[in-house]
Parts: sequence; C-alpha cells; structure tokens
Amino acid sequence: MRPLSVLTISALVLVCASGVTTGIAAQSDSTTPAKASRHENQDPNRLTSEEIAASKRPTVYDAVDRLRPAWLRKDMLTGEDVVIYIDEQNVGGGDKLRDIPSVDVAELQYLPHADAVRRWGSDIKGSVIIVSRRR
Repeated sequence: MRPLSVLTISALVLVCASGVTTGIAAQSDSTTPAKASRHENQDPNRLTSEEIAASKRPTVYDAVDRLRPAWLRKDMLTGEDVVIYIDEQNVGGGDKLRDIPSVDVAELQYLPHADAVRRWGSDIKGSVIIVSRRR
C-alpha cells in the first residue's frame, strides 16, 4: 500500500506542476490576469499620486510605510538613513515625510544609494526619496 501512496502523491504533484486546472479554477482565474498585470506594471521605485491616495493614509510617511516600507529602512550597502529631497534640496531624514500631507504629493521616487550618488555626488551617504509636490 505504501508504494501506491507515493505514486499517488507523485501524480498529484505532476498534475499541479503542469498547470492542469478544473473548470472552477479556470473560471476564477479569468479575472487574475488583469489584477496581476496591474501589479506587474508598478515600478517598485515610484509611487504615484493615485497609489498614495488609494492607501488612504494622512501623511506621506504613513503612505510609504504602508506601500513601500523598505524605502524607510537604512540603506543596505551603507547602513545610512534615507534622505528626503524636495525641489532638488535635501530637507532631512525620513521623518520629514510626516510633515507632508498625502494630498500634496504628485509622485515619490526612490533612488538607491548608487543612483543617488550618480545624481548628486559622493556626499550622499544613503538612499534618497524624491518628493514631487502637486503644483
């Protein structure tokens, strides 16, 4: 009986791996591609005003903490805190995002340390979040 159990389990694994689905699963999967493609198109280094508004968070810090929490962590390479830039000026650390209402932001862009150094020079010690305000 034991060899039959191993064969049965092996057959189930093969069926699952081959993507064979039942009619019910196939019906429910018909909506999945639209959702998946919407998420696949998201840039992990950008947050749009629509994404921020959909988070329903009062401040930019809260929205980033909800949608891209890794942005607020210390830089993986340098160990330094993230720096916030508004209008090409360094305004301080990540806590500055607590002072900005979500409705005031058009877009956020995250630059890892290497990209930030290419843009602003070697004085940059960590990653950067660029805040583009609504005009």
